[in-house]
Amino acid sequence: MAHDILNSMDRYGSDDRRLRHQATRQSKPDYVNIGATERIASAVAGGFLTMFGLRRRGTAGYGMALLGAEMLYRGASGHCKTYSVLGVSTKEHVEPGVPAEVDHERSVSVRQSVYVERPREELFAMWRDFSRLPQFMEHLERVDVLSPTHSHWVVAGPAGSTVEWDAEIVDERENEWIAWRTVEPAQVPNNGTVMFCEMSDGGTDVFVTLEAQPPAGKFGDLVARMFGRAPNRQVRQALERFKEMAERRATAELIV
Repeated sequence: MAHDILNSMDRYGSDDRRLRHQATRQSKPDYVNIGATERIASAVAGGFLTMFGLRRRGTAGYGMALLGAEMLYRGASGHCKTYSVLGVSTKEHVEPGVPAEVDHERSVSVRQSVYVERPREELFAMWRDFSRLPQFMEHLERVDVLSPTHSHWVVAGPAGSTVEWDAEIVDERENEWIAWRTVEPAQVPNNGTVMFCEMSDGGTDVFVTLEAQPPAGKFGDLVARMFGRAPNRQVRQALERFKEMAERRATAELIV
């Protein structure tokens, strides 16, 4: 199927990045055989075991470090060699493209805002180009824009691992708000909005609401805090960097 999609794209000269992303993903072998929760747990346990073993030293210590390194690889790659031999997979099976439901009882909610001394039209345009979000969202490695309403997000996880999902814009009004949600398969189901409220002095209040369901519920939240990724703090820092970037760019334009 992936081969047919790519041939069709070449035949008709399509530049649809979303379709190419889908074809590439479908052509990969089923290498990942570990579910999201198990991957996070392996990465965390592997990190602690590696550090403990290296500090202890000696034959036993280095043995622990090697075991920890294997668990780190298991969490980062999502692949277990033993599972592969036995034909076992704990990876969640979901229907691609359907909305990823967030379990409200297990989710983490974030509400943050910042005032920016720039008009809302300018700030909306900056935010709406999702490929630029990693410039002020430190935990984001990249966002691939697949279509006007769909994007693929890659987020840095613990111990060098990554967490990925696809998102779709479900509602927006130009210069006022953007609302999004993840679609399956999503390692971290989430949804949120960003709103731009024009103030009488010409500046803008930017409001962000976010609801995310971390792996293993509250355990995932604990892991996030241990690795310096407490959601409220992360979003607050991202908004402060967004403010700094927007106001700095305005100052640079004035100087020129």
